[in-house]
Amino acid sequence: MNAVTQTAQVAISKDRHGGRFWQRFASYAFARDRHSVPIVLAELEPAASAFPLVFRRSATGSVEPHALLHLTAGEPSPFVASDGTWRGTYVPSILRAHPFAATPAQAGAEMALLVDETSGLVTDNPKDEAFFDETGAPSSALEQVIAFFRTRAQSELATQAACAALQAAGLLSPLAPLAGMNDSDADGLLTVDPARLDALDPAALPDLWSCGALRLAHAQRVSLCHARWMARALRAGADFAPRTSAPAPDSNLSGFLDALADAQDHDRGTV
Repeated sequence: MNAVTQTAQVAISKDRHGGRFWQRFASYAFARDRHSVPIVLAELEPAASAFPLVFRRSATGSVEPHALLHLTAGEPSPFVASDGTWRGTYVPSILRAHPFAATPAQAGAEMALLVDETSGLVTDNPKDEAFFDETGAPSSALEQVIAFFRTRAQSELATQAACAALQAAGLLSPLAPLAGMNDSDADGLLTVDPARLDALDPAALPDLWSCGALRLAHAQRVSLCHARWMARALRAGADFAPRTSAPAPDSNLSGFLDALADAQDHDRGTV
């Protein structure tokens, strides 16, 4: 299968990638222009502690939580330094997997692993990581990437259920522009409505809690406080950044697969 997505991601196959190789990324520059990235419940707390979280509506009408990396279009992200160093306290799981992605999780559907062939990280150099071994099976390096996305897909399904519960309860409303945003920057973004949350029938709370919807709602509301820091960072020319717990590029970024393994091992569900 050689389908290409809107982000130039191609489904990995033996026909297309047999005999080809890939490099581990060495810079987060690829994330500099991304407005937001999707997150899943398994990484909710670290993501909410680092970014404003919002909801975006998909083409099918469902919604998913996103971490905002930019407040205003055309402005630099305070989370990516000019040299490509990550400056936040948490790296969203989907960014740690660059240049790989996966098709959206669907119950009962087989996941397809994708790779961005425009990333500059897909090569013909045998010194890099092979996609497939000499028998035509996924290499051990690629198997680790597949395992990472399978773990993430489980949490993605749980995230879909939590978001559906928020929608069904009528708890989502359009986002009013945050500090540092223009009206157009908030177009299409949703947030948990605190008045509707406070007015919930107590009888509805157990079901919302059991599926993770209440946890997601409260984390999302608190996370919006980060917008003020982002606005100050932009006014300071993005030179103002929090102390980061992320390792330096020569350890974290060159240890791409270690980061994937660590993400799977952390509580066996945190990605």
